[in-house]
This record gives sequence, C-alpha cells and structure tokens, in this order.
Amino acid sequence: MTGLSELSNQLEHPSAEVIWSRAVEVFGGTELAKKWMETPLPVLDQVTPQSYSDSGDAAKQREVLMILNRIDFGMFG
Repeated sequence: MTGLSELSNQLEHPSAEVIWSRAVEVFGGTELAKKWMETPLPVLDQVTPQSYSDSGDAAKQREVLMILNRIDFGMFG
C-alpha cells in the first residue's frame, strides 16, 4: 500500500501515469483498473476517470486521485 507521504506527493504532482499506477494498486490489477477508468462516474458529472486523467489538467487529475484514495481507504459508498 502506498504510504501517506507518497500519496501526498502524488496529489501535489498528479499525472496520468500516477493515476494509472494508483488505480492498479487500488483495484488489485489492470483489468479492474481499466474497467473503472473507462466507466463514467456521477461524481465526475458522468465523465470517465480516464478523460480526467488524460486531460493534462492537474485539478482534474487530482480529483481522480482523491476518489481513488477514498475507495482505497473505504470512504466511498
């Protein structure tokens, strides 16, 4: 599991690569991570996490990382 200092660093310097790595870690493999990344989410106004990740917009990338962190720590319904 990613440590808190690394999570903080990821949020400070988000990127598509960091998001993909975190998704694979949270979902336990590439298959589920890919499925999640390609699923439109209500919390992202029905946009896919992949679209946010690929946007190059640090705020959108940070939002995806925060969702992944909430999922990982059991804080997402």
